[in-house]
Amino acid sequence: MAQAALQDGENESRITFAFAVSVGAIMLSVPVSYAAVLILLIQNSAPAPAKPSGKVPAPCTVSGRVVTAAEGAPLKSSRVALMLEHESREPQVYAAVSDSDGGFTIKDVPAGRYHFIATHTGYVDQEYQSNGGETGAILALQAGQDVNDVIFRLTLAAVITGRVSDEDGEPMGLVKIVALSRPSEEETEDRDNFSARQPELRPATMAQTDDRGQYRLFGLKPGEYYIQAADEYEPPQMDFGHDWEIRRSLGSQFAPAYYPGVTQIGQAEAVTVTPGEEAQADFIMRHIRTVQVAGHVIGADGKPATDAFLYLEELPAADFGTFEGIETDAKGDFKIKGVAPGSYLLHAQQHTSEEPSYHASQKIEVGSDNIDSIVLALGRGVSFAGRVEATGAGRVPFDRLFISMSSHDDETGGAWARVKKDGTFEMLDVPDGSFAFSINGLEEGWYIKAVRLGGADILTKGLEVEKGESGGTIEVVLSKGGAQLEGSVKQDDKPMVGVRVRITPDPETPYNRLRSRSTSTDQGGHFSFIGIAPGHYRAIAKTTGPAGANRSASAPQIINVSEHEHKTIELTVAPPQTQ
Repeated sequence: MAQAALQDGENESRITFAFAVSVGAIMLSVPVSYAAVLILLIQNSAPAPAKPSGKVPAPCTVSGRVVTAAEGAPLKSSRVALMLEHESREPQVYAAVSDSDGGFTIKDVPAGRYHFIATHTGYVDQEYQSNGGETGAILALQAGQDVNDVIFRLTLAAVITGRVSDEDGEPMGLVKIVALSRPSEEETEDRDNFSARQPELRPATMAQTDDRGQYRLFGLKPGEYYIQAADEYEPPQMDFGHDWEIRRSLGSQFAPAYYPGVTQIGQAEAVTVTPGEEAQADFIMRHIRTVQVAGHVIGADGKPATDAFLYLEELPAADFGTFEGIETDAKGDFKIKGVAPGSYLLHAQQHTSEEPSYHASQKIEVGSDNIDSIVLALGRGVSFAGRVEATGAGRVPFDRLFISMSSHDDETGGAWARVKKDGTFEMLDVPDGSFAFSINGLEEGWYIKAVRLGGADILTKGLEVEKGESGGTIEVVLSKGGAQLEGSVKQDDKPMVGVRVRITPDPETPYNRLRSRSTSTDQGGHFSFIGIAPGHYRAIAKTTGPAGANRSASAPQIINVSEHEHKTIELTVAPPQTQ
């Protein structure tokens, strides 16, 4: 569900939007470009809400130009947007489209701290004063301020095209192609999962081959990419015949391949692209012997589970997808065809709109023979009741909160639950293991003050689940009394713009690392964090830049913050060392 409001005037747009996310059995994460977000907002426009009455601070105006990085030529129809650094329940975006001279003006912008981005089709998205790095600077606006000297220099995006065929040279149509790249240092630090596994590759973009076996991956940043082809057909929204049903019934007969035609990522060759380059990467997918994985699912009531949904997750867990899912039949049986040799987690969950639902997971090793004797029993894990309460001023819409338990072991399934309007929740079928607790859907400024199961502190030591336990009640306390930490970053007594500042719990453990936060300094070298949970933290500032660039950092500073405290610090970055 998405709501958006758009108001145009002299090349400017004001967009207010709110998203309510429905979480299903499978949760996948794929990168979404700023351009895609802006297009979605503009296409789903509606009349803007009326402004509240009363005296308000004078608005700001931001203007500038968008040009090409290579020639400095104006870029017409570029989309430029300001997005609040500290979002509220209904985030606001202030946007404009550049004119024939590349110029833009965004008026009536409230004072505040903003992420500032420019996008254009065929070019790499750029953040304000990014200087070639992954992240840019925050734009801080004071009441009535007029910023009129912004220049975005966009770099041409690269393209990778190619053809995928089988051993006989026949084109492979409707094959999923994924461009994978190694995560940057910032992305690795900011990973928000509990797993100890460090992702080696992440998806940059994806496409499908056409009837000629050809594909086109566009909008790529200059750099190195590994290209994967997988016979995982995603049906289109319109009807193109019975191909999808037939392919799903047969299962894949081809092993996933990496350019230049190998089955292991360790043997793959990277495709390097420069700005504006169109590289060619053709390769072959080869037939392999696949097997069938079959079995039976038993419901929590001991009867065949006729409403179960199953899917395979490859191990080590892939960051960019899962195996095609299937449903149990009227007898609670299932068959997954076309499974290649390897290690997997088999997941089963009740296929129902009711929440919460039961689920189960089991690790399986697939070789050259069919597996037909798997039995998954729903409701055999430990179940917990729970209640969420909020302290202090403010109101929390509990039914927007989603609670998850993440396992430190990649071979153990997790658990999740949606909170009801009255603050209660049920966490069903939690498997054996060690879990970290997290909540999605909290507004900026709120933090998790405490999570306890009896006398156990889950925030500090996690949730340990063993067979034979009787469960219990998980008590969750939220607070809007978080601390505020702000400060400045300098080098040789000069403010540093666009420097990355990160705070991590001290000491950092697998259970509290979700309290880590990152931001960038603004045009004056200042940074700001709000809603920080009380405790000890380690603060450090690092310069950013292209991969392989010589970066420098400040000495770590250990700080302690209490509820409602407003603390200011200064970080000093050492000058870069000469080679």
